[in-house]
Amino acid sequence: MFDFIVTLGFFASMEVVSKPLLCFIDPLTLTFWRFAGGALVLFVILIRRRGFTSLGALGGGTVAVLFLMGVVNIALAMSLLQTAVKLTSAAKAATVFCANPVLVFVISAVSGTERANFLKVLGLLSGLAGLVLVSGLHTLTIDTGTVYALVAAAAFALYTVLGKRVSGKTDPVTINVVSFAAGLIVLFVFLAASGRPLSPAPLVASPGAAAATVYLTLGVSGIAYLTFVRAIRRIGAVAASMVFMLKPAVASLLAMVFLGEVLTPPFWAGLALTSLGSYLVMRGGR
Repeated sequence: MFDFIVTLGFFASMEVVSKPLLCFIDPLTLTFWRFAGGALVLFVILIRRRGFTSLGALGGGTVAVLFLMGVVNIALAMSLLQTAVKLTSAAKAATVFCANPVLVFVISAVSGTERANFLKVLGLLSGLAGLVLVSGLHTLTIDTGTVYALVAAAAFALYTVLGKRVSGKTDPVTINVVSFAAGLIVLFVFLAASGRPLSPAPLVASPGAAAATVYLTLGVSGIAYLTFVRAIRRIGAVAASMVFMLKPAVASLLAMVFLGEVLTPPFWAGLALTSLGSYLVMRGGR
């Protein structure tokens, strides 16, 4: 339960804390540096605990899965989510992204690792209905930021399923150190090839920006990933994804209080349906 609560707190605040930083830094550059810092913190923890022995004990198949996890998580899911936060409201980006449990079920069902039942199907329908309301599709319009958030949610669902495959083969710190390194390499190559700015200078240009960067680096990209993988190991991928059932409400309240975002009745209805869908999917998975 402790791992779950810590993960929720950090993940729910990511969009709200990072949005002000996006006024003066590229979303992908922010993603790169916050995960670089997180990877450094976790690497220090790994060396203090086990040295390099846990890295040397990894099999080729496990390393391949960890590499794929890093690319899917950092180069795709988190980069797209950070872009979504820049292009749309923090509350909408967080809520759409948190269709994660529903999408985890879809991917798990397609891959044959989860069986469908009445509650899961009902949850899927509820989650999809919620996404329609939150994204604005009921008005036959959808903004670019919401599209990025939807793709990010699908990518992170794949990351969660992959995490379940390796969570029993090595410890959470090793999982994150290796996967972060892989994702950072791919993202660095993309940033360099596309000519995007790589300098982290804007992130320390003011005390407020520096404090937000430290929070995102140590908390969201470091501690939260450690506790999330530990939660996957202890309660399973679908149950661990319950954090994404609670995150939208917490993130939306934070966005209202700290960013002054105004949320419409259809948004709140969609948030409720999305959360209900996640809950039903997880209930059906017990």
